[in-house]
Amino acid sequence: MRVACLALGALACLAANLSFGQQDSNSPALDESADRSARLVAGARREGSLSLYASMAEKDLIRLVSEFERRYGIKVKVWRSGKNNVLRRAVTEARAGRFEVDVVHNPSPEMELLHRERLLQEVRSPYQRELIPEAVAPHREWAGPRVYIFVQAYNTNRVTPEELPKTFADLLDPRWKGRIAIEAKEQEWFFTLVQEMGGEPGLKFFRDLVARNGLTVRNGNALLNNLVVAGEVPLALTLYSYLPEQSRRSGAPINWIALAPTVAYTDGIGVMKRAPHPNAAVLFYDFVLSDGQTLLAELNHVISHRRNEPYLRRFRLKFIELDAVLADYDRWTRIFEDTLYGRGAVSSPTASQ
Repeated sequence: MRVACLALGALACLAANLSFGQQDSNSPALDESADRSARLVAGARREGSLSLYASMAEKDLIRLVSEFERRYGIKVKVWRSGKNNVLRRAVTEARAGRFEVDVVHNPSPEMELLHRERLLQEVRSPYQRELIPEAVAPHREWAGPRVYIFVQAYNTNRVTPEELPKTFADLLDPRWKGRIAIEAKEQEWFFTLVQEMGGEPGLKFFRDLVARNGLTVRNGNALLNNLVVAGEVPLALTLYSYLPEQSRRSGAPINWIALAPTVAYTDGIGVMKRAPHPNAAVLFYDFVLSDGQTLLAELNHVISHRRNEPYLRRFRLKFIELDAVLADYDRWTRIFEDTLYGRGAVSSPTASQ
C-alpha cells in the first residue's frame, strides 16, 4: 500500500486492507443472460440516475455523458478532477461509510489501486471481448476504453522538421537547451522508459538531459499541450497523443512524433462495489466500451477496440506493467522527481528489483 499512501496521504493507509463487503451474486454486473441489455436498461430507468467520478478532459467528458443521457434518459451526476483527486475522494468516502459514487473513470494505475482497496466489483460485460487484451484487467474490475500513447509534441513555428529528434539521445544536442518541458506526474512513463533503456543507462540519459539542456516541469497534460500550442514550450517530452492530435486537427501550430521505445497504458472504467445505482452504473460501463468507442474515436482519442489494433501495433508499444510499477512506486517517484529537479545523485534503478 505504499503507492496508496503516496497518492492519497495517511487516510488511505488507514483504509488499506479493509473489506467493504462481498459482491452480491445477483449484481447486474454479473448478469450474462441473453436479455442482459434489456434488463439493464429497465433497471437503470427505474433508478433514474448515476454518479460518475472522472478525470477525462471536461469537453470530451461532456460529450460522452450527454450522448448517454440522450440515448437512455438517465441523468449522470459528474464530479470531475485530477486523477489523484478522483482516487482520493473515492477512497475517503468509502472509509467514511459514504457510498455515493457508482462509476469511476481514471487512468489504469489509479483504477488498479481501487481494486486493491476492494472497492470495485467484477463486471462480466460482453464488450470486454472487443477490446485489446491490455485494456482488460485480469480480475475484470476495470477495463480501459482508451489507450494513452506517450508522444513528443512540438510547436511547428518553433521547431523545424529538420530539427526533430529521431531518438531520445538526439535530445542531448545543445540545440534543445531550454526548449523541452515534461509533465510533472509521469513516473509510470519514466519507470518504463528507464527500464527499456537498460536501467542505469536510462537513468544516466535523463541525468545528462537535465544537466545539459534542462527540463521545464509543468503540471497537467492539457496545460502542457496548450503551452506547446502557444509556443511557450517548443517541445513537450510527454503528452498523451490525443491532445496534440485534437489541437492539430483544429488548426493549431502543433504536431507530434513518437520516439522509440514508445510507452503506453490505458485508462479504466469501473463500477463501485457499493454502487447505489447498480443497473445504471453497468449500463454506462457497457455504453463506454461499445458505442462510446465510436464517439471517443470521433473526438480523436485512441480507442482500445480491437478494430484499432492495426494502428496501435504500428507504434510497437511498450505497455506499462502495473504490478511492477506499483510494487516500487514511492521509490520511483523519488527517483523521477530527484532526476527532473537535478537533486544530485539518486539511487540506482536496479537496486531492489
